[in-house]
Amino acid sequence: MTRIEQEKRIVRKMIELYCRHHLHQDTMPDEYLHLADFACRRLDHCTYGEQKTACKDCPTHCYAPKEREAIREVMRWEGPRMIWYAPKDAFIHFFHIVKHWLQSLSFRTGVIVLLCCIPFYILSFAQMLLPTSVAAKGFLWTILFGLAKTCQYGGLTILGVEGYKRLKNKLKKKKE
Repeated sequence: MTRIEQEKRIVRKMIELYCRHHLHQDTMPDEYLHLADFACRRLDHCTYGEQKTACKDCPTHCYAPKEREAIREVMRWEGPRMIWYAPKDAFIHFFHIVKHWLQSLSFRTGVIVLLCCIPFYILSFAQMLLPTSVAAKGFLWTILFGLAKTCQYGGLTILGVEGYKRLKNKLKKKKE
């Protein structure tokens, strides 16, 4: 499923949930059916395609003022409640927001975050030498190894494919 298809499904679901829980109606009224169709049409014709940001952060506002205010009202009410009514969709939406934010960070930040994983990897195994209980060692290993993995994947997400290739080429040139 493409990002645009996911966005359309999530927007439609948010409008349905808004109608069901806020308006207390089992079916969507005509104005909200129109709003859902309008939102899906806008997503179909989005100039940014798969690289689109959240509509509120988009530099090109393609919604008409009436529809923009209506969707803003729906989002304002349904957004915080998505975690209860549709946790999977809320997680996917949150993941896309975080991923976009991480990818907007600089190459240098990505390298720094990626390098932070090295001390955590070292500490996760070096702590085994401490004279503590097995349970404490397991707990420390879990925390430190988790931090190492978080830094590793966070750094790779910030770098992206192009940044990873750029870093790989720099390391190859230093070896030669």
